[in-house]
Amino acid sequence: MSADNKPTHSPTWLFGVTYIPFGIVGGFCGTTMPFLARKAGVEVEGIGWFGLATMIPPMLQFLYAPIIDLGPRRKHWLILVTVLGAACIAAALMMPLPARIPEFLALAVAGQLISGLVGSCNGGILAQTLPDRLRGQAGGWMNTGNLGGAALGTWVAIKMTEHGFSPTVLGLTVAAMMIVPSLAALSIIESEREKRPAAEVFGSMVREVWRTAKSRPGWTGILLCISPVGSAALVNVFGGLAKDFHATDGMVAFVNGPASAVLTAIGSLLGGYLCDRLHRRWAYVASGALTTLCGLGMMAFPLSPTNYAVGVSVYLFVSGICYAAFSAVVLEAVGRAGSGASTQYTLFTSAGNAAIGYVAWLDTRFNHVWGPKAPLITDAMLNVVGIAMFLTIFYLLRDKGEAVQPKNQVA
Repeated sequence: MSADNKPTHSPTWLFGVTYIPFGIVGGFCGTTMPFLARKAGVEVEGIGWFGLATMIPPMLQFLYAPIIDLGPRRKHWLILVTVLGAACIAAALMMPLPARIPEFLALAVAGQLISGLVGSCNGGILAQTLPDRLRGQAGGWMNTGNLGGAALGTWVAIKMTEHGFSPTVLGLTVAAMMIVPSLAALSIIESEREKRPAAEVFGSMVREVWRTAKSRPGWTGILLCISPVGSAALVNVFGGLAKDFHATDGMVAFVNGPASAVLTAIGSLLGGYLCDRLHRRWAYVASGALTTLCGLGMMAFPLSPTNYAVGVSVYLFVSGICYAAFSAVVLEAVGRAGSGASTQYTLFTSAGNAAIGYVAWLDTRFNHVWGPKAPLITDAMLNVVGIAMFLTIFYLLRDKGEAVQPKNQVA
């Protein structure tokens, strides 16, 4: 609270609502698109390339995210980019498959490119306004909306497809599911932009981003984000693996829809709670170890619908913990950001999305060697390598005077 008893920041749960559009697009690219592409006859290796293509915009987002730090307030940018992204995803869902696969993919990439800025808007507002003691909680709520939105959008799209709804109705429904929650941004507490020349704002922004990137928490945070640890990349592959596990369309829709919404929400809120009470980077590395155990557990059992349902459900719960820990680490590394808050936040999320992209791509490269379980084996191996790397880094930096991560502070 400020001196006049007015709140200085919005409640953290509100960002769970405004993150839903971001999650719906992520769910479309990570689960719905692979599912529809596999049904249209695209093989797992091809789906891996599709997934990598949709991850290119998030990887490069730091290059165009600075636009969010200019002009209108971030909450207004959030609504604008949601509407534009929703139009692209709606158009993609209206494409007849397999005849229009290239157009389908191009529109999915465009939707990802535009709507990815929803994360920059939310992250920038939180980085600029939120006290450190609430950053774990905020990470939990953000990813409740993110992963819950992904699950909800996936479920609706697959069920509507299964029941024969027209592509137009499907596209408009998903677009409405994105736009309506974005309007909650109008109630976000955000101060007016300081009116300064664009060159001055941009110069200040560059200095702030560079200061963050070269700090110990900054460069180690970027390194952690770009590593395979805690990427939970199999979430973007499971839709394409359903056929190998003999899972029905209804099971895929349920597991990646309602069940995912509940499980990822619980995982996100639990992860956020723990990150405000534990060393956040250790919590993030531990979440990566849990995804390894999930993959190995699925690998130990036959390719059956039951194994798919149980294994994916457990993995989705753990992915909620991973994403909450990731957001908490990023918000902590950025600190109390200034005019370049969205750009600074996106610097880290671009690294994280690059990790999801290359890990998901690598996960799909070895089916011809190890068979349908190859993505599970590859994902586990990559996480083990990443964890070993970071244990080494943490060990080497333990006595350097400056901690790898500043202690959680109550502000």
